[in-house]
Amino acid sequence: MPLEKTIWERIWERLAAHPLLALAGTVSMQTAFLLDERALWFSDEVRYANAYENMHRAGTWVVLSLNGMPYPDKPPIYFWFLALLDKITPLTPPDVFFLGAALSGLFFLWATYGLGRAARLSRDASLAGALVVASCLFFAGILHYSRMDLLFGALIVASQACLLRGYDEDAGKGPALAGFALAGLAILVKGPLGLLFPLLSLAAYLGWRGELRRLFSRRTLAGLGCAALVASAWILAALVVEGPNFLHTVFVEQIFQRATNTFHHKEGPLYYFAVLPATWLPWTLFMAAAPLGLLFKKNFWQEVLAGRRTTEPREQGRAWLWISTLSSFLLLSSLSGKVVIYVLPLFAPMALLTAESLLRLEQKQRTRFAWAAAGFFALLGCALFLGNTFSPFPVHIAGLIPTGLVLLAMAALLVLLRHAQGRTLLLCLVLGTTLWIQTAARLTVPSLDPVMSPKEQGQLLGQYAHKGYLPVAYDIYSGIYTYYAGVNLIEIPKHYEEVNALLAEHPKVAVVMKKKHWDRWTDRPAGLVVVHEQYIADQPYILAIQGPTQDLPDNITPTE
Repeated sequence: MPLEKTIWERIWERLAAHPLLALAGTVSMQTAFLLDERALWFSDEVRYANAYENMHRAGTWVVLSLNGMPYPDKPPIYFWFLALLDKITPLTPPDVFFLGAALSGLFFLWATYGLGRAARLSRDASLAGALVVASCLFFAGILHYSRMDLLFGALIVASQACLLRGYDEDAGKGPALAGFALAGLAILVKGPLGLLFPLLSLAAYLGWRGELRRLFSRRTLAGLGCAALVASAWILAALVVEGPNFLHTVFVEQIFQRATNTFHHKEGPLYYFAVLPATWLPWTLFMAAAPLGLLFKKNFWQEVLAGRRTTEPREQGRAWLWISTLSSFLLLSSLSGKVVIYVLPLFAPMALLTAESLLRLEQKQRTRFAWAAAGFFALLGCALFLGNTFSPFPVHIAGLIPTGLVLLAMAALLVLLRHAQGRTLLLCLVLGTTLWIQTAARLTVPSLDPVMSPKEQGQLLGQYAHKGYLPVAYDIYSGIYTYYAGVNLIEIPKHYEEVNALLAEHPKVAVVMKKKHWDRWTDRPAGLVVVHEQYIADQPYILAIQGPTQDLPDNITPTE
């Protein structure tokens, strides 16, 4: 056996002996020294930062507030989690927000491992499944993005693990009740999908086995009551604070309308057919090694149907993982509102299925996967060398060459190890992903702040506000400037007349809006002067003032 295989195998043995600690080390290596490398980005990061800030400053611990207004879109549990980290660690915002993302990612990996064990997979396969998630480029990236979806996904996966165990023939009620309680907690992190994901997986699994009647049982009734008890604790408290209108906002506007006819993020039913393969890279390329030919053999499907009622625990676990993946995908595709990050709950069952297959592959199949992954990383690395040439952003992106070199090195290592065991290839991908995210997050990502964060324009707006200018925002995503401006803005939805009225009433006004709206504003007052323009996310925004020009900062001159 070649020396490198012996080394990789020894590393694996050490990791497998302490799987939870190994996953904690993996997340630590992917996030260490990176908690303060960049500003908060448009749009959710800066909005959640303002909501968190208001929770502390204004005491809105039950119903959050955004830009000084009630913000019932999100329950408060994730923000309470951040407050706990703020309390027990020496970190302060915004660093504590990134710590929250990293720890949520760790919980997701632990939950993935737990789901593998609940599905009766081996310790090796369960650890490998969690590491498959950790080596996914998308997952490594969102470990550095401050939002609640990782914690939301972790609770959903943990709920599925408990429900899988809780509906065993010989199981007591404890695991099932724990699964429903975790689903209720997930609702308090982001909403009702926290219950729909695990409940749909359970129903589809029992239906597949011809045991759907077991869903309509006292165990399920008690579990749903447990989930409702957890979730209703916040709903009742919010009802006391906000009154009856709160129920209409949450259940009609935030739940029903977003599910059936959302006002934003509206996509067609095929959206996730494109998004899921892209977010699952490099493991999408595992298809090159999968025995897809089996799907076209009649006896394969006959064996699948014949095994529906198998009593073999591991086969039951595999069936759950497949059914969970497919049912969750159909659920997401049926919703009106679709966002890339919603695919996270699918990662756990997909990763466990991938890992178990990887550990059982023949050498010829492993080699095909190694070549496919190496080709992908080589192409991606070369593409980064030309990144600034084809970038849509009006800034120079730093660190593309070092980041590209890391990807090329990963490709070379995969070629060298193309005949290695599956766990060796997996460790190679984890190592490469860790080096890539460390390089990208330290060198490349911070250079995108000028076009991804409203910090520059927000801080300038705050300077004007402190000089007595009335801060106004026209037709923007609510709350995107408030955190960095340090003041609440008057937000006007879509009526130029209201802006004109404020300008007529107040001699000193600072107004921000999208440049396209500025250009369409045909009757804007002549005294309104553009002092700053910033390209944020996908379009330029302008800051204009009405008032004395001597109030302009020394480094700012009017642009028109």
